[in-house]
Amino acid sequence: MYVKKSKNKYTGCMLGAAIGDALGKQNEGLSRKEIPHRVTDYGKTPERRPGGKLRAGQYTDDTEQMVILSQSLIECGRLDVDDFAGRIARWGAEAQLDPVRKSLIGPSSSVAIAQLNSGVSWKESGSDIPSCGSAMRVAPIGLFYKKLDDVESNAALSSLPTHNSKMAIAGAVAVAIGVRCALEDMDCSDIIKETGIRASKYDKGIAENIELSFVKRDAEPDKVFAELGTSYLVYETVPSAFYCFSRHFEEPEEAMIEAVNAGGDTDSIACITGALCGARHGVEAFPERWINGLENKEIIEHLAEMIFEASASV
Repeated sequence: MYVKKSKNKYTGCMLGAAIGDALGKQNEGLSRKEIPHRVTDYGKTPERRPGGKLRAGQYTDDTEQMVILSQSLIECGRLDVDDFAGRIARWGAEAQLDPVRKSLIGPSSSVAIAQLNSGVSWKESGSDIPSCGSAMRVAPIGLFYKKLDDVESNAALSSLPTHNSKMAIAGAVAVAIGVRCALEDMDCSDIIKETGIRASKYDKGIAENIELSFVKRDAEPDKVFAELGTSYLVYETVPSAFYCFSRHFEEPEEAMIEAVNAGGDTDSIACITGALCGARHGVEAFPERWINGLENKEIIEHLAEMIFEASASV
């Protein structure tokens, strides 16, 4: 029974991230006030906006990078940063040739990919822009490693090829630690406490904002999102995701809808929220219409199962 429950939570985490990404892309780039209607299901993004060329239920680069990290972990049996950086570089070079996918890659990743493909070492290729690219993809680290020290150190390392600012590293550590703690069925307050302790080693500001997101969990979303911010900057995106998670800790579907309609970088906020909710509640966190409507869901489910099996030997 324990094994079945654990595998279910691994799958829930991976599916949750992809579902949040695919749902959230519909409102990406809009302020909270500009969102025309409250999104609760997949739909077509208007052509003029980011993701406008994608189909309903299709995810963005947030999930694509999570898939790449998952594949590297599975095939290497650990985080091999050389391997992961090489995969990111190849993926980025291919994506840059596709007008649709090119437009979805964030500024930090774009700079880093160019560096990597020009021969720069992953130790020096990362951008110092404090964006959320390494945080949105990091959930598999929290699944793969069981000890929190290992989760923290490997989450930090996984950020470096594309995002080497202290804020970005702190954001990646926070999400990976949050996922692992959620898997272990910790109370929300304990998840936030552990996340804050670990993230504060790299950037105290993000840790404080994550803790604030919990303190403000009963406050109205309009006020909290305005205070925390919802842009692509990691010190806004990650705390806003933790706010959605904390506010609706026992109502994962509501947490996702809150994130999808936060405004700003909604695909990343919802991607992170989905990973946390899925790790806590398993696949049952999400309605069947979201699971069945997700493009390539079988790929995500297969990767989650393989990570679960590979993590048993770590």
